[in-house]
Amino acid sequence: MANKQEIQQCIQACTQVANQLRSSANGVNNAGIRDMLTQGAHHVELCIRQCESAMMMP
Repeated sequence: MANKQEIQQCIQACTQVANQLRSSANGVNNAGIRDMLTQGAHHVELCIRQCESAMMMP
């Protein structure tokens, strides 16, 4: 299992990806594509929450 520092680094990288996806979504006129990018960001954020939970484990 990854140590807490590795998990924190992963969380930071995933946070950047989610922000990039949301930023990209804001620049897209096509509603379908914008929705898919937003959903992608949401899924990455769900993974972040799971990683945060893993960090709380002893």
